[in-house]
Amino acid sequence: MFEDYEGVENINHRRARRVGFELPVRCKHGVTRSTVMLKDMTTHGARIEGIPRQRIGDTVTLFLPELAPKVALVVWSRDKTSGIEFELPLHENVFANLVADFAIGHLQRLELGRPETDAAAQAKPAVPPARHAA
Repeated sequence: MFEDYEGVENINHRRARRVGFELPVRCKHGVTRSTVMLKDMTTHGARIEGIPRQRIGDTVTLFLPELAPKVALVVWSRDKTSGIEFELPLHENVFANLVADFAIGHLQRLELGRPETDAAAQAKPAVPPARHAA
């Protein structure tokens, strides 16, 4: 499946868990700025869609919500999809906040060690939905 992706040796050998996103973010590649779709991310890198095939080793800058720009290197690219590795990994808490706020399905905050917990919500008895007369 990934044999056509230049730069991919072992797609299953990851340093961190990959989390799915569908988040439009700004990106600078060369002198061009554009909006790309953040498709998934780890603390070490991301997969983006929306810019033409990049060369391995090219530098891109990703503008993630509420963060300073993140410089990254292209590690693989095919068509309009590229895998990038951040120059400096995201801190675990920063990553947890991005996941909680923007990830597909907004993973549970407890699972990622976020300070706020859902324990209080789970402790409350479930209230059946109000029924309205037709």
